[in-house]
Amino acid sequence: MPEISDIPVHVTTGFTWTSFFTGISGASLLTILVLVIRQIGPWRKQRDEAEEKLRSALTKRVQRLERKIEIKDAKHEAERALDRHKIRNLNQCLDAVLMILETAPEKTVEVVAKVRTMRETQLAAEMREAGEIHAATIAAMARIDEDIPDDIDP
Repeated sequence: MPEISDIPVHVTTGFTWTSFFTGISGASLLTILVLVIRQIGPWRKQRDEAEEKLRSALTKRVQRLERKIEIKDAKHEAERALDRHKIRNLNQCLDAVLMILETAPEKTVEVVAKVRTMRETQLAAEMREAGEIHAATIAAMARIDEDIPDDIDP
């Protein structure tokens, strides 16, 4: 049986295409790895800037929506108060008519004329109040855009 030292070993020195392509592919991989590592910082910065921009836009949107909800709640309460006022006015007119009809039916024509005048005054006041509510709502909505400017690019 031959000994290990008896087996001839061929060692080639010099240029081979295999070693050339191995060196090129190793250098290419190393270059790509260096480029990727260098890009991690800018990618992270870009991601952080995008997240901050999104966070800022969402915060402004939430603020705007919260203000709109507050305005709608206030408008709703004002409209409910106006409705209660209208119902009280109608009850007052009806009570006046019924009271006069019960106590002095012969004065019906006079009472109806007075109640009609009273009702016209009430309707004018109710329309004025409704207009004030509407104007206040429009002004409040306009202030939202002034208070929270939309300076975020989409």
